[in-house]
Amino acid sequence: MKNEKHFSEQSLSKEGAARRRLFGQSGGLVASFAIGSVLTGQAIAATPTTSQAPQADSQTLNQFLKISRLLTGHQNLDTTLGQRLWQALNQHSASFSAQYTALSQWISEHQPTDVEALDQQLQGQPLHDVMMSIIRGWYLGVVDNSPHTQVLSYQNALMYQVPRDGMVIPTYAHNGPDYWTAEPPPVDRLLTF
Repeated sequence: MKNEKHFSEQSLSKEGAARRRLFGQSGGLVASFAIGSVLTGQAIAATPTTSQAPQADSQTLNQFLKISRLLTGHQNLDTTLGQRLWQALNQHSASFSAQYTALSQWISEHQPTDVEALDQQLQGQPLHDVMMSIIRGWYLGVVDNSPHTQVLSYQNALMYQVPRDGMVIPTYAHNGPDYWTAEPPPVDRLLTF
């Protein structure tokens, strides 16, 4: 292998030398990305994860759904969504479970007829915020307003259930082209869901 030619940048044309520098710099850039991604992966793996909220037992979940029915005014709530909502509310606030227990106890003692009466009675009290967080979760499908919040439900969020016979959930096609030119269904009855 004594006859191998060793090329220096001086023996290469300008284009050849530029190409060699480009490949060398590209290789260095790829290597730095590879090392950076490995280090980032290790850093992410080393960060503590948020604690998982305990799963609601069946009695807690049934009570949560019962309170949710009163708060939303809807009787047919999705049990799976209720379970996810319970977990998300507990993850979002460490004190949610205790606050919910206080709200549940207050409701059983005062027996409000509907959510409007409950809203009037809880105005200005800390339990009002707990009530609103549960309602917000069912209607919006999220438990907070941060840009990186976890979406618990989109299609089944209650805000889309009330007008579902005449309004399409955003981003879903409905009845083909120009469907919006048809008359909406009459509002002579409320949907039950």
